[in-house]
Amino acid sequence: MGIKDGAPTISWGSVLSSTLMHYLNSGSLLNQVHNRSPLLKYLRSGNRIKVLTGGERIRLPVMYEGSGNVKRYGGLEALDVTGYDGVTNAFFDWKQMAAAVVMSGLEKRSNAGENRIRDLGKDRIMQAESELADTAATDAYSDGTANGSKQTTGLAAMIATTNTSGTYADINFGNNDKWRNQLTSGVGNGAVNLLPNLRTVFNDCIEVSGVQGQPDGIFTTQTEAETLEALVVPGIRYTAGGSGELGAEPTYRGAPVKWEAKCQSGTVYVTNSNHLFYFVHRDANYSMNPEGFQRPINQDALIAQILWQGNMGTNLRAALGKLTGVT
Repeated sequence: MGIKDGAPTISWGSVLSSTLMHYLNSGSLLNQVHNRSPLLKYLRSGNRIKVLTGGERIRLPVMYEGSGNVKRYGGLEALDVTGYDGVTNAFFDWKQMAAAVVMSGLEKRSNAGENRIRDLGKDRIMQAESELADTAATDAYSDGTANGSKQTTGLAAMIATTNTSGTYADINFGNNDKWRNQLTSGVGNGAVNLLPNLRTVFNDCIEVSGVQGQPDGIFTTQTEAETLEALVVPGIRYTAGGSGELGAEPTYRGAPVKWEAKCQSGTVYVTNSNHLFYFVHRDANYSMNPEGFQRPINQDALIAQILWQGNMGTNLRAALGKLTGVT
């Protein structure tokens, strides 16, 4: 702030940067982005969000077979101490996303006083927040091919519709059945076929070498969620209060059934948060660019970016499942 013609002047860049920094440091943006998406909220509550400090790519160790040197023995019989190669690495590329918070020169000159500046800044931040939340939720269900493969490699890539050939995270699963997700295609009539097929996929996700726990999340569309909820059988109960309570959330064998418009039509994902990760970079976890609000040389505006860098991944693809073609 300075003095101009006897009246105080306000440094717009400093005020706006301070407003945005305060908002980001409060955690409000993270809360809004994650809480608007059932899938992202699930990952956050399960402590599956991993903050990393760098690296050319994201590396995640993957165990695809046991040690092979366990031996039953008696007395002084020699033990098996041979080495083994049952661990490899999955690699996930960094993906990036940014939202610009923009204030035009006209808006600047039309708003006088620090409070009006801050209020205008908050309006622009809310717009950026909404767009970031929508994009993050869309990408979490994606196959990563949008915008020239700049998109997050979400559930559609991780839990693939074709699971007998292809490459995921630099590992070929055409010749490695340990790196194939569980899959049932062409389910058909959901009222008749959804529950028995879900039961099979759910069990297949449990009967996997090295799996931790059992599936603890089911993600689908509103139509399939309502179909599943209508199948009132002992496998479906309600988490709040008691069985059948109005407004309670349905679960299947302890796994909450969540629906989201971003999920692909006719698809049901079965997930295990012990083997599902959401990576973010420490310096771009919905963070403001270090310079704060800046004036472009070719625009009458002040601009700051909110940056995100990360990706999704798994260390045990076979513990995750998918049903497609539900009608």
